[in-house]
Amino acid sequence: MAGGVRLRDGEVPLARRLLLADWRRLLASLAGVGLALMLILLLDGLSAGIDARVTVYEQQSGADLYVAQPGTNSFLGSLSNIPAGTEAKVREQPAVNWTAPVRGFFTVPVLRGNRVPAYVVGWEPGKPGGPWKILDGRAPAGDGEIAVGGEVARKGSLALGSPFELLGTRFVVVGIAGDADMFMASFVFMTRQASEVMLKAPGFTSFILVGTDRPDALKQTLASAGIHSLTRAEIERNDLALKGQAYSAGLGLVVSVAFAVGTLVIALTIYTAIMERRREYGIVKAIGANARRLYRIVLAQSLVLAFGGLAVGAVFFLAGVQVLGWLRPQFEISTSGSAVVRVVVAAVVMGGVATVVPARRLNAMEPAMVFRGA
Repeated sequence: MAGGVRLRDGEVPLARRLLLADWRRLLASLAGVGLALMLILLLDGLSAGIDARVTVYEQQSGADLYVAQPGTNSFLGSLSNIPAGTEAKVREQPAVNWTAPVRGFFTVPVLRGNRVPAYVVGWEPGKPGGPWKILDGRAPAGDGEIAVGGEVARKGSLALGSPFELLGTRFVVVGIAGDADMFMASFVFMTRQASEVMLKAPGFTSFILVGTDRPDALKQTLASAGIHSLTRAEIERNDLALKGQAYSAGLGLVVSVAFAVGTLVIALTIYTAIMERRREYGIVKAIGANARRLYRIVLAQSLVLAFGGLAVGAVFFLAGVQVLGWLRPQFEISTSGSAVVRVVVAAVVMGGVATVVPARRLNAMEPAMVFRGA
């Protein structure tokens, strides 16, 4: 019928034929959908990367429990100040394998005219809590020495032997720490004694890192002795909550906008194709296509655009990761199987939602009006 066109499933790829009628518009639509899906996948990966970087210290320090000032609930977002003598009380507990006092605080030094956020960690050399990887040089051993994260070194043009002034105290860079950059800041490491002198607060520390096989039981024991502590899971969760307050709402909004844009691109592409080729659609209706069949034609086109856009988006994503890594190396993009599943589901939902308006317009079309040129 109609030049050999039959409506049985699988006889003629009618949806594909109508979609390919204007290949320029098809390519533009695939690019638009691909960009939207790329943005969704990129933001998902960026969010996961931020999570990994926010908790990098907890992941690398090896501590199972963090002793802190009462009221402190996170490592990065809270000020803590406890007597250094607390370490001896903690070490007396049978469940304790090791302890390590560290002092930590945020500061924003000005390096070569750039304000560079940094989280300073003062630790005792030979104990956990210091730099876990050194790319160049060595870890600080003396009170006048310092190791800086890669982002601090880059923005400050620092190298081994470079002077570094922090809160009025002069240091010499002896090491470039690896894997020491967070999303918006870098770690800076010095001895705990140096941090005490710099802050003019001898005899105090911020946290006591504790290694134990029974963190929950030890936490209860310390609480009964009036010592506040948090497990690694608790302090990671609270640090991630700070990230959520700062970024999650904005990232979620942008993902929603990207989803809406991709859906609109698909819907407008199909709607425009229907209006431009309404005579062909009118013929299909005239030879007996019912509403269900018409909906399947439109849905097939939507899914072709969605999955074609997904393939294009994957290419855009790989290119975007390379460009972002070159421009902003501190922004880690972390992808996973679950992230890929989420973006595939987003593509399918885009295609399904985008089908509604064009399908309703097509179903309302009267073949007689089409043939009269209405």
